[in-house]
Amino acid sequence: MTGRRPGNNPGAAPVKQETHVGWQGDNVLVNDARRPITRRLRRALSVDGLPAAGAPPSERRIAAGVDTRGFSTYPLLFYGAFPNVSLAELRALCTCGSLLFDHVLCLDQLCDRPSPDDSGTLLLSTALYREALGMLHELFPAGSRFWTCFDRNYEHFSRAMLAEGARHRDLVTPYPPDDLEMIYSGKSAVAKSCLAALAALDGNQQVIETLEASHDLFYIGFQLADDLDDWRADYERRMYTYPLTRAFLSAGWRDRVESGARPSAEEVGDLLARSGAAEETRALALRYLARAQAAASGLEVDGWSGAIRNAHRRISEMRFDGTRTAEADGRPAVEPAPEDGVRMRWSGGRAADAPIARTWYPWLAPAREPRVTDEDILREQAGILAEGQGVQSLSEALYDVGRAVHASLRAFPGRGLEAHLGVSAAELAWLRRHDAWLDGLLADGLDEPPELWTPAERSSGWAPPAVGRYLGYRLISDCSGEPAAAAVPSMDAVFRHHRIRSIA
Repeated sequence: MTGRRPGNNPGAAPVKQETHVGWQGDNVLVNDARRPITRRLRRALSVDGLPAAGAPPSERRIAAGVDTRGFSTYPLLFYGAFPNVSLAELRALCTCGSLLFDHVLCLDQLCDRPSPDDSGTLLLSTALYREALGMLHELFPAGSRFWTCFDRNYEHFSRAMLAEGARHRDLVTPYPPDDLEMIYSGKSAVAKSCLAALAALDGNQQVIETLEASHDLFYIGFQLADDLDDWRADYERRMYTYPLTRAFLSAGWRDRVESGARPSAEEVGDLLARSGAAEETRALALRYLARAQAAASGLEVDGWSGAIRNAHRRISEMRFDGTRTAEADGRPAVEPAPEDGVRMRWSGGRAADAPIARTWYPWLAPAREPRVTDEDILREQAGILAEGQGVQSLSEALYDVGRAVHASLRAFPGRGLEAHLGVSAAELAWLRRHDAWLDGLLADGLDEPPELWTPAERSSGWAPPAVGRYLGYRLISDCSGEPAAAAVPSMDAVFRHHRIRSIA
């Protein structure tokens, strides 16, 4: 199959003829096209090479096994309805669409999971939006009908995000049908712009209204199921989605949830299951997906219809067990280390063992040696580290040192966290402020072989080398919900929790 130049643009320069290479091949081509863009942005948004925001959100989701690369070729789902669009134009549209998708995910992170310093994520979001707009302007002149549709969709997205935060963060407020549909379809309204783009390139506006209706209905159902899957993370950040709100109101829990002593997550999970809110949400999601399929019937959009069927099947198979939906676990959050290979041994005699990845050295300050000066704390931590048989991956090393820090915190709770981590108060404040940067290091290095930090000439940065000690402590406290976990969760549970929180 070869692409053809649309007949509504006869004066434009000829486009190189492209040959369709299949979905997998097109995904490779689009990701090859976006790779130099995202690399350039990461270099621009860095200090001495330390990225301020880590990889774009979509790449983190793919690495975590949450998404496939299908988002890169999203417009191809609708290609059959717009056959006059060339493959060259489709691939350009796919590339800028993938950048817009990352822009929206950055905004979602800023709204839902704010950190003490979000400057890197904010700048990355702006840069991605600028890059995408530049590509779109090459495809559509200023007076194109596309821009009217794009502005309408972006305004819908903005209203949805603001309305959700104003009405449903911190407050348990009902979701009338119009409110539910506006918010839940609006979260993906920017993606709907690909329909306007295809119609403008093809010269066919006849099917836009029908496809937009199907798009909205699909994402209402999809988002309902997603909120059921992510209920725990949403509850922890006080974003009361439809399934949570439905459960709380049915049980008369509004005052309790809005009080200073909220129910535990375990109580909420049990309520979702026994109140029927989980099953009701799943059934409602399936009804919206069925309506989306009916709206698209008769149109030449086999890819879109297939996506709806796949989502319907997946959600039909979901089962809620009161802790998380059984379907959502996916592959292990941390792949098991191979049995053979070199295992890093904890030194046992140093003031504070600090695990790092080799790639971190350029950013570590040799003068900021981690040092635990309290002999009781040091002895407690050394005893925990001595229990292991060595570690082969950075994830294992971070978990071990995190267990050791939590053990000493439980044993000596009156001594400040900085004493247990082996850092100064200012270093601890720096580590906490730059959680977003450190998450980028964490995502890039979890599977690397670990090392114990030692002062070296190759260390010439400014970051405290105790970063690994801090990350190990933080991963466990985030998962357990306690500054000093009474019962440390398993390593698999810790990294599954980290994966879910990083992409939810």
